[in-house]
Amino acid sequence: MYPVLVRLGKFAIYSYGFMLALSFLIGILFAAKRAEKRGVGKEVIYDLSIILIILAVLGSRILYILTHRDHYHSLLDIIALWQGGATYYGGLVLAIVGAVAYLRVKRLSFFLIADICSPSIALGIVFTRIGCFLSGCCFGIPTESVFGTVFPSNSPAGYTFTHIGIHPTQLYSSFYGIVIFIALLLIEKKKSFNGFTFVFLCIGYGVARFIVDFFRYYEESAMMEGTLSTSQIISLGLIVAGVVMLIVLPRIQKRGH
Repeated sequence: MYPVLVRLGKFAIYSYGFMLALSFLIGILFAAKRAEKRGVGKEVIYDLSIILIILAVLGSRILYILTHRDHYHSLLDIIALWQGGATYYGGLVLAIVGAVAYLRVKRLSFFLIADICSPSIALGIVFTRIGCFLSGCCFGIPTESVFGTVFPSNSPAGYTFTHIGIHPTQLYSSFYGIVIFIALLLIEKKKSFNGFTFVFLCIGYGVARFIVDFFRYYEESAMMEGTLSTSQIISLGLIVAGVVMLIVLPRIQKRGH
């Protein structure tokens, strides 16, 4: 709707880039505060955040480009991340790989840090998806329901569906981000093992993303077998991984004691 928040001559602040930066800032500060309460130094979160930001941005952009190849025709198109266009799973997977490697070097528990950071990840979904809505990317399929939103023709959504109401899947995603964030803060009060909060983030996000993707528009290159999107396949894998961890982690940690 408003891809550019502020424009001063040739200088512009893009809504997606701004919301992405805001999500990282708030998420890092929130995680650092939670870390202190669990006896983990804030510097661990700050150092880890630098790695995660780079890998999350890189991974999410790469997966988006691979599943939306028709949108990119030049190097400038590829690097213009501030204009929107990122697939959350690409960033999540690459960030987790980087976090595991970093924390192993530091000899810190991945699942302890993952529990600390999980609510921040959910909170990040809230802000970044608002950025997607403002930019008009990551949009839904046509609908005649009350939720139908008409995007301006100069946005990716409006260009694809001109003067047609479509599902604002970005806002659906932002909403489930809030729900998951609140749920994680409530669930962790019953925490019984390291990784407990992270497990429910995996399951909750996997389920929510799988459902919302039925209302989201994808090009053929992003579909698997013509029925499920690449992200839905990854969602199913994330749900299964979450359930397996829920069963296995308590047993492993119990034997460790």
